[in-house]
Amino acid sequence: MLFFANRANLDRRQVLTRLHVLLGTQVTAGSGPVEQVWYHTSAGNKVGVRATIDTASFLDVSYPVEEGELQVTFDFPPDREYDHYRIQWVEREQELMVGWHQGDAHEAVGPCHFQVDYRSETVQRVEARFIDAHPLNVFDERTDQLVEILDSLVWEDARPSVPEETL
Repeated sequence: MLFFANRANLDRRQVLTRLHVLLGTQVTAGSGPVEQVWYHTSAGNKVGVRATIDTASFLDVSYPVEEGELQVTFDFPPDREYDHYRIQWVEREQELMVGWHQGDAHEAVGPCHFQVDYRSETVQRVEARFIDAHPLNVFDERTDQLVEILDSLVWEDARPSVPEETL
């Protein structure tokens, strides 16, 4: 478990830089499933970190696609009591996205939700456990959960979903 004192003074740039370094270390060491890491930018500013992931290495089993993309954003709105984030897995070949979103976009399902999008349509959105921890701890926990999520993904009537007991 990671612990960083003075969480209140964190900003998006610091967290994204730490995530980029954390993931980038796996690329240079050749020791993990991460193949490439880059910043996602908007108007020249860092708004997220993205990484190309070898699925067989990440999941430790064969998988229908060879690579996925991990997309991570964090924001710290000063007028909110909690951090906002998106930690999601994207498979472009299958037009699939699964992940957690914490913020105020879908308050009807709570401050944090798990979502599955398929072919540009949301096919599942359920409340997820709120994690009140340092952003890097949240990242670690969610990426650990991602392995189980992808392993439990089911396709019924050509639509993906994750059984709620897995969430």
